[in-house]
Amino acid sequence: MSKFINELKRRNVIKAAIAYVVVAWVLLQVLSIVLPNAGAPDWVMKTLMIIMIIGFPVWLLISWVYEVTPEGLKKTKQVSLDQSITAKTNKRLNILILVGLVLAILVSFINKPTFSTNSNLKALVVLDNSIAVLPFDDMSSGGDTEWFCDGVTEDILTNLAKLKGLKVISRTSTERYKNTDKSIPEIAKELGVSYIVEGSVRKHENKVIITAQLIDANDTHVWAQNYNDDFNEVFKIQQDVSQKIVNQLKIALSPEEQKIMTTAPTTNVEAYQLVLKAKDLVLNVTKKEQIEESVKLYEQAISLDKGYAEAYAELGYANLMLYFWSNETEESFLKKSRENIDKALLLNPNTSKAYTTLAIIHDEVNEGWEESSKDYEKAIAINPNDALAHYEYGLHYNFKPEKDLKNYLIHINKAQELDPLSSIINFEKVRALALNELFDEADAHLKKISNVIIERDYFNLKSLILELKHKDKSKRLDYFLEELVKKPKNQVLLNNIAVVYDGVLNDDVNAVKYLKMAYEADSTDAQTARNYQGILCENHQFDDAKKLMNTANYKRITSGAQKLQSSFYYHYHQGKYKEAEKLLQDTIFNEINLRHLKTLVYSQLGNKKEVYKIFKNQSANSNDKAFGFAILKERDSLYFYLNKDDINSELINSRFEFDPYRKEERYKAFMKKNNLPLIEKYNGELNP
Repeated sequence: MSKFINELKRRNVIKAAIAYVVVAWVLLQVLSIVLPNAGAPDWVMKTLMIIMIIGFPVWLLISWVYEVTPEGLKKTKQVSLDQSITAKTNKRLNILILVGLVLAILVSFINKPTFSTNSNLKALVVLDNSIAVLPFDDMSSGGDTEWFCDGVTEDILTNLAKLKGLKVISRTSTERYKNTDKSIPEIAKELGVSYIVEGSVRKHENKVIITAQLIDANDTHVWAQNYNDDFNEVFKIQQDVSQKIVNQLKIALSPEEQKIMTTAPTTNVEAYQLVLKAKDLVLNVTKKEQIEESVKLYEQAISLDKGYAEAYAELGYANLMLYFWSNETEESFLKKSRENIDKALLLNPNTSKAYTTLAIIHDEVNEGWEESSKDYEKAIAINPNDALAHYEYGLHYNFKPEKDLKNYLIHINKAQELDPLSSIINFEKVRALALNELFDEADAHLKKISNVIIERDYFNLKSLILELKHKDKSKRLDYFLEELVKKPKNQVLLNNIAVVYDGVLNDDVNAVKYLKMAYEADSTDAQTARNYQGILCENHQFDDAKKLMNTANYKRITSGAQKLQSSFYYHYHQGKYKEAEKLLQDTIFNEINLRHLKTLVYSQLGNKKEVYKIFKNQSANSNDKAFGFAILKERDSLYFYLNKDDINSELINSRFEFDPYRKEERYKAFMKKNNLPLIEKYNGELNP
């Protein structure tokens, strides 16, 4: 064996093997840097690696069989020992190995990942296929093309979001980092991603300059490129950016995904610009007028391109938003929504927003739970990174008659993962955790998002956790009173305390006391003013209620319909049902409120025909029907609706219409089911 090893050494086979490995390793490291930046597909690197692996035994065989001589390669057995120059070859191989090792160290230094200087990021981040596209900076001289920058950002994000092998953060979360001073590692940590895409856009007349770069969570620049082209080529630029990112992350695309990546949403650039402006309007919608303006822009886009499926889908969703924002059963909005969704799916059956909108319609309007479930699945299959689809799908599982709290939490968790800074989704996540009785996790997440949600939501969530943990709604009061000591004039807390006294403890006296304090803390809040007027009527303090309604402040901060509704309750709680009925002739009421008020007054007047007509011909909810049947003393029907999941148990418990039933076993069972304490009626001051 020793003779064989000595012969290997004499023929320089071992040195040749070491030299091959060192040179091959250096070459592969260099190629791993050069090829991705040159846009080479993954298979090139893999092929070269396989060739080098196959070449290794071939090289060893050549080293054994042949020897280098001044005359060239000769078979070793043909070279006599006195003619052999293996010693010189050995030195040359040593030099080659040494140079190779030096190069290997240099390449390793150049290509090594950068450690963050952020003190919170102590270790190197382990990278996976998760990414966030930050808002591109607007570098245009006019400063009026921010909508276009946002559009470029969203389209790159949308292209990437449809890939199953990639986790992509929603724009509503990344939008918070517009013009931020935070470092890339900080942003990546907050969003829970391994890669960040950032860039800038400069638009001048018909030219567009786009700079895009991919940076990993360790602040290493992975890829960057500049584009300078005609505005009409913006789709190709966005597609190229998306493709380069996919190449860098080495994501294998299916033929369908490749087609999605290379298909432009429209060929009409003007229509495209209108859709971008419309989307920008409703990203953080705060008023109905924003939605109405977006509808006009979508309609203009469609007039320019009748085949623009995405525009139809977005218009259908905007129509549905108007339906809900109108706070009334405005069927025209719903009809338009369906029509536009149908057109979108006819043009492109793979429009995920259309399926999400259709599912919401099934859930919220028609209660078509099975149909909506199928549509949510289609939407998520098309766009697995759609936070809205996961969020709505989670609500679907919570609101359907047969609740599925496990799947509710699964989809809300996924939505929060994709949109980690959304206040609405984070609020729902805490609720989902609490409803699944994961109270420690709910508390921990609530603490984590305290800077994301508003104070009102924080108080409500904290009190919900306590209620569900102890199965007692009155635990909310303990918490609110404890917090009030720290913030004695906090209007949110004062309102919440009043709500518990009224709806949970059925104590109108203390409800009046704390609503008065809330109104005095902020007399500009119309909702607090109306609640205060309403509880005064419920507690039969009619002179005080009338006095409040006649103040200049109350008249200034409430709308015409709100004033009319206050007058209705002023008469209703006095038992003046005819006077209350007359007020309902005014067309200023919206349909939802009018339906409830008519139910109350017609039931009190014993007009069963009108009550049943309301229940039959309109979408009366469980609360309306519970009130009607309670007043009409139809017990079986009353308890049927009291057991519905959509019943507002606190509203029911707060009202005199249900006083005749409080001692009945079925009513006590309703109270227990809804975590309400078995208290018939509180009178006077309560000191918990």
